[in-house]
Amino acid sequence: MSASPENLVAIFVMALAAMAAKGGGFIAMRWLGRHRFVAAMLDHAPGAVLVSAAVVPLTQAGGAYWAGAIAAAVLTRTAGGFTPGLFGAVGAVALARWAGLQ
Repeated sequence: MSASPENLVAIFVMALAAMAAKGGGFIAMRWLGRHRFVAAMLDHAPGAVLVSAAVVPLTQAGGAYWAGAIAAAVLTRTAGGFTPGLFGAVGAVALARWAGLQ
């Protein structure tokens, strides 16, 4: 297995950027503290990332993904957590595809 030098340089630069961002975040948290806005932003970041990842399949695909999104929303709200919603979404998409929805 071999890698081109351009790919290795790109991976190295991305790793440096990730480390710089993480270090900057630690410094900012020490300097700013955990204000209400920062705490709210950190609490909502995982959900925002998941929604941004789910928007593309919802807009480009058919009803199976909509069934999964609805199941995820309902189970996350009623079962009280991310994990039941995630498993419910995957199960709903699988069942909808098995039933013939695209």
